[in-house]
Amino acid sequence: LIRGVRVEMALGRFLVTVTVMIASKSSMCHGLALVRQKARGMATSRGASRAISTRAMTTTTMSAFDPSQVKAISFDVTGTIMVHREPIMKTYADAAVWARLPNPPSEAELKPAFKAAYKESLLANPCFGGGGETRNTRKWWTTTVKRALELCETPRKYSDVEFERFFRRVYQHYGSLEGYMRLDDADAFLPWAEETGILMGITSNTPSRTMETVLPMNGLHNYFTWFTCSQDVGVEKPGKEIFDTAFEAAQFWSPGIQRHEILHIGDSLESDYCGARAAGFQALLLDRSDNPRVTQYQDWLDAPDYPGKSEADIEKGTVKDLLAVKALLEPHL
Repeated sequence: LIRGVRVEMALGRFLVTVTVMIASKSSMCHGLALVRQKARGMATSRGASRAISTRAMTTTTMSAFDPSQVKAISFDVTGTIMVHREPIMKTYADAAVWARLPNPPSEAELKPAFKAAYKESLLANPCFGGGGETRNTRKWWTTTVKRALELCETPRKYSDVEFERFFRRVYQHYGSLEGYMRLDDADAFLPWAEETGILMGITSNTPSRTMETVLPMNGLHNYFTWFTCSQDVGVEKPGKEIFDTAFEAAQFWSPGIQRHEILHIGDSLESDYCGARAAGFQALLLDRSDNPRVTQYQDWLDAPDYPGKSEADIEKGTVKDLLAVKALLEPHL
């Protein structure tokens, strides 16, 4: 159930039987897009534009979550344990006004332009330019933001001095406590989990700066033992390699731990739920649709297949918040 309402799918020939059926590409995408819409509270379905693999799916569902087996928890960051304090485009628009840019772009103008530029940059230069010794996070963001200004309905081109005054204001904001806030359920869950002695770590599609400065300045880093981020690994979720790296880190802290003994929690169907399941982890999908501060930007990712993948499995693996996770885990710890 998602928000107490059963999600019903129309997947063409994909019926509730014990046999393996192959759905058409369009019908599978449409069905999983409806799950995303419930899980995220999205306004429209993106199934047609975000192709999910058309390999066979089975309705014989493997359990997404066995609390008795959990020895470690892997967390996503943004949208899972913390969020941006205000809408991202409001921050950019306010910074443009503060920097006295001529004809500063509005929040409404920036929203589609930034999303397009962000996608363009991540596809051209993945992981915020990470995975190598020459990575430069600030340069990656500089290129992305300049491109966003160019993609506004009225394209903006500023001098180097004007742009740097504006961009530094934005970059400082996201390097300060003004940029982020901890989620209430995370504030309740993390101290409880720490008291139980369960191992916790981070597996996130974020820049290294999140690991090194954002988590510490928000008082969150001491809860975790490993910090795996896409910029360091050079691969983003749902790629198996980033989960492999997290698994190796968990093994250091808990020798002998197995993949199925790690529970990954996050708010992205593709990255967190399907990615973790495909890598052999357990997974729970957080439904953050009631929180307007939670925004999914990487909505072009494909959800990998895993044994037992179905709309019913995704439905069973969806929870409202981290307090629901606590209720599921508590009897077994």
